[in-house]
Amino acid sequence: ATQPGAPRNQQQVPTTRNMAASTATTIVCIACYAYFFVLFVLYVGWLLPGLTTVVPRGIAPYVSSIEDSPVNSDALTAFATNTFLISLFALPHSFFARDFVKEAIGLGDEWYRPLYILLTTATLQAHMHFWQSFDASPIWDARGTSFEPLIAGFFVSGFLFLLSATFALDHFSLFGLSQGLGLDINKALGLNGTENQRGMVVRLHYSLVAHPIMTGFLVISWSATVMSASRLLFAVLMTSYIVFAVKMLEEPDLERKIGSPYSEYLATVPSFCPFAPKSSRRRSAKSTKIQADCSVKTESSQRDQGISLATVASMIYTVSKEIPQS
Repeated sequence: ATQPGAPRNQQQVPTTRNMAASTATTIVCIACYAYFFVLFVLYVGWLLPGLTTVVPRGIAPYVSSIEDSPVNSDALTAFATNTFLISLFALPHSFFARDFVKEAIGLGDEWYRPLYILLTTATLQAHMHFWQSFDASPIWDARGTSFEPLIAGFFVSGFLFLLSATFALDHFSLFGLSQGLGLDINKALGLNGTENQRGMVVRLHYSLVAHPIMTGFLVISWSATVMSASRLLFAVLMTSYIVFAVKMLEEPDLERKIGSPYSEYLATVPSFCPFAPKSSRRRSAKSTKIQADCSVKTESSQRDQGISLATVASMIYTVSKEIPQS
């Protein structure tokens, strides 16, 4: 979640001010980043059929393709297991990103962010390792067809869009390196964008969509040359989580923190799809403003009407008193 409206901390990126670096935080943040980087590359490969030809299951059992996950003949058990694994990632990922949780735990950013990345990475590895297939017959199989390179192209584009979006935001703070090192690496490399007084940044991907990292993840989730039932379950669960977390947690939090500038940003930039018509969002924002204006005018009109009626009644009473009684 940064642009003419996107705050620099939109993806829950802590600021790098007042960070105390130490040998311990330096080692921890580098180790957590390395673990995440390797696991994430393998995770992307896990979503791409055929990785087992590159990484044999005997060498890295949790790094095979999602389609090569162990098959469970009990579909209901597999469904429940996979749903639990996604929840194991989703719940901590959103819960520990909330400001009130950070304040309650009380760790400084130099510890909190790298450990948050460690937890996220470990839960990703868990659902790679324990994911279960439950239907061998694919819903669609595009291998060997003219659609295969098209789907593969979408997948690669989604991955590159996701990865580059982290740099459009602040890659090094997002993954805890700046906090652990006590150094604003983005600024040192000259990668910072122009920010306004509310910390909002107009930058690349964020001028297209409000949540480009999530856009990239949605694209790679659905760009499958082979769509099995378990892969479809993965795509549906991750999509549901992303939409819920963004709409019910992230955006409301940022609107409370930033106020009208962020609301105006959301009114003009699509949340996920760069090609979604922006006019509907503008109409919605304009409609809200018109309703508010109409409400104010109605209240003013009713107040004026009340004053006018009171004035007329007062005049009638005064005149009646002045008329001689017969």
